[in-house]
Amino acid sequence: MVIQCIPNGLVQSNVYLVSENGKGVMIDCGCPPEKVLEAAGSKDIEIKHVILTHGHFDHIYYIDQLRGFIDVKVHIHENDAECLSDPNMNGLAHFPVQGSFTFKAADNLLKDGDTIECSGLLFKIIHTPGHTKGGICILVNNVLFTGDTLFNASIGRTDFPGGSMSQIVKSIKQKLYTLPDDTTVYPGHGIKTTIGYEKRNNPFCRADDN
Repeated sequence: MVIQCIPNGLVQSNVYLVSENGKGVMIDCGCPPEKVLEAAGSKDIEIKHVILTHGHFDHIYYIDQLRGFIDVKVHIHENDAECLSDPNMNGLAHFPVQGSFTFKAADNLLKDGDTIECSGLLFKIIHTPGHTKGGICILVNNVLFTGDTLFNASIGRTDFPGGSMSQIVKSIKQKLYTLPDDTTVYPGHGIKTTIGYEKRNNPFCRADDN
């Protein structure tokens, strides 16, 4: 399994390409398609799927532009599907950018426990509401892509529409901290970490907090 991180997207968001045997899955779409296709071309990767961890603009902004270059299947959790068509939910109504504030519907609406297969890799969907209603994390082998749910020594904001502090803490403790400590975490912003490190050290959500 090859993991490429394309950093410095909108609001410093991370985009990931996860591939095996020349076929790959893109996680989030906050970078211009030219950057994505350059990264894919450097490893001779055909992108088959895009999985959106949630519906905020810095993770979805270039998805329709990418669709103009390649044929790709787009997935988002069913509870965040409205973010693609509602600028108040995706945040663009309150952020000074040029271009479209709405996007085409996803090809597939995800539920907790769904899996997406690509070239032998299984991408397991873990519904982790709190940052948004339909926020997800994606588990592939012992690697977890957490979007804006869990960061290195931090957690996602909960003051946007659909956010909830109690929900995000519950999602992290009940669904993420049950994974092995050596699970590598690739967040939607910032640098990677591990489940074990966050359980012991995350000031917003330690495993032993009441």
